[in-house]
Amino acid sequence: MIVIAGRARLHAAEVEGATRAGSEMAATSRDEPGCIDYRFAIDIDDPLVVQIVEQWESAEALDAHFATPHFQAFSEVILRAVDGPAEFTRFEVSSAGPLFG
Repeated sequence: MIVIAGRARLHAAEVEGATRAGSEMAATSRDEPGCIDYRFAIDIDDPLVVQIVEQWESAEALDAHFATPHFQAFSEVILRAVDGPAEFTRFEVSSAGPLFG
């Protein structure tokens, strides 16, 4: 499994548009083959920061995601919205299970 965890600070004037684009991106991505989950959320401690967490079955599924038209469209919106460097980390997970139980 591949997990992507990211965060980015947005320009205040871009929050609404970025949130709308992120919501559409998450819903569309969750319908893709190989997507386990995709979340885009505003940070509760800082409403100008977005958090993105994605889970993919494989590197191939993630690569296919990067080639989709909705990823390209989202990238254009989010690149305009981001204020400063974004932080994204890719994790390759060999096993996963419930935290408790």
